[in-house]
Amino acid sequence: MSDLRPFLQSTWHACCRRARRPVEGVLVDPALAARIAERALRNLSIELSTPPPQPRFLASALEETTRHAAGTVAAERREPPDPQRHHDPADTRYPANLDLDRLQRHDPQRGFHDPEWNHLPPLLKPLAFAQLAKKDILGPDAEDLFLEILTEMARERSSDRRAPITDLTVFEEIVPLQSRMLQFRSIDWHRRRSAIRNQTNTGPSFDALSDDPDRPMQFADPATAAHAWPRFEHIHAQCEEALTPAEWTLVFELYVAQTVTIQDLVDDENHCASLGLKPGTSASTRRRAVNAVIETALEKLRECLLP
Repeated sequence: MSDLRPFLQSTWHACCRRARRPVEGVLVDPALAARIAERALRNLSIELSTPPPQPRFLASALEETTRHAAGTVAAERREPPDPQRHHDPADTRYPANLDLDRLQRHDPQRGFHDPEWNHLPPLLKPLAFAQLAKKDILGPDAEDLFLEILTEMARERSSDRRAPITDLTVFEEIVPLQSRMLQFRSIDWHRRRSAIRNQTNTGPSFDALSDDPDRPMQFADPATAAHAWPRFEHIHAQCEEALTPAEWTLVFELYVAQTVTIQDLVDDENHCASLGLKPGTSASTRRRAVNAVIETALEKLRECLLP
């Protein structure tokens, strides 16, 4: 138990932080976040017959905490109805939340017909146009793509007969949903435009045909999709076998729980001994060895996530 205590403490703190901010734009008060984290960890522990590897347990704990936190926020916004409850006052991406329950109401004959949908385009349009402008998509083209996204949010998928809008638990999730949709639509738009330019005697002008060759890398835009980076539990699920348990623990402690720094690892005699360093090794040699291990782990993740 003594060996597990630091890991469990780190997991507890990581789950409390996740419960505070399960989704960008949501901010839960500390007392409620602690109760959510406790409930998530208790439920996860009950389901486990044997202790899993620590990184896998952490990933499951964060995923369970996120689900419980978002569900709790959604429930507390219903009674009494208050879409702004637990909304982060520092979030200025749009004026105020809409009522997600009303947006998700669906009639078999009339579809999504609640008047709350009338307030959605003015709220999302500035965000969409700002993202599209960075892709050099402006004017009527941007308007067309934005309207396509709104339609797609309410269109049922053939696979499960559900519309994307019904996948959301809290309203704040609609911004990353729109961002992902626009990312794919903008790539398709540029591909179609490039295909037209490559056709003989087509295009708006000679310059449009001869200049600005197709460069796929222009589609990468970390500034508009920072919130879309995968979380630890998603990275672990995709790359679990790429790293050793020791490397997963190192990534977790440094970048997720943030319970140690590189200097802490350099000063830790036991950790340096595990790297094969003898007592009395200089601080610079220790730092190079620690950095090499970290860089190796991050390179493995990079190769796994970006094959």
